[in-house]
Amino acid sequence: MFTEKERHVKKLIDEHVQKVGECLACFQDCFEAYFQGDFAKAQTIHDNCDHIETEADTLRREIGDYLFSGAFLPIERKDIYMMTDCVDEIANKAETASDVVVYQSPEVPKGYVETLREIVEIIMEMFRVFQEAVRLFAPYDALQAHDVLAAIKEKINSIGVMESEIDKKEEALLIAIFHSDVPLANKIQLDRFFRRITDISDIIEDAADRLYVLVIRERI
Repeated sequence: MFTEKERHVKKLIDEHVQKVGECLACFQDCFEAYFQGDFAKAQTIHDNCDHIETEADTLRREIGDYLFSGAFLPIERKDIYMMTDCVDEIANKAETASDVVVYQSPEVPKGYVETLREIVEIIMEMFRVFQEAVRLFAPYDALQAHDVLAAIKEKINSIGVMESEIDKKEEALLIAIFHSDVPLANKIQLDRFFRRITDISDIIEDAADRLYVLVIRERI
């Protein structure tokens, strides 16, 4: 069973994941505002993204402080912190991608915007499923009684499937761009911009893998 200190860490983990989700939502809104031509709105949303990312950092450090003070067994603390660090990196990647939108104003040909939207939507769904999996994380007794491990595993598997789908869309997008008549400098900028976005899905998958290790550890 979780101790009082461990229950508080779990609450902080849920809050941290929620805050990172808000940062991701800000990136999506910034992305949409930019491609709809509302640059002022994109800038305002970007500023909010910076603020939310800072709040997520504060929660990450608080989780670390509680782990340092003795919450959970030593063998679990590293897994919890590494998962939290992965989750925090999602916010960092989202903020960086919104930086590119606002500071570089990449010129994305209209034919590629819809595919980018699809990629961002899949990323949002990946994170939603990950958040559901984190909420299911529980002490050994709960995992055993309700077969939560199987549910978490199913969600993590679906995250992997979605990440593979993004990889395929990214590959097709880059092939199309580098075989197009777009100037080379623009191709390079677009390549970097697209990778900034798809990097988010890689980190979500990493965080999901860390969660799975943590849950397995709880059952051992």
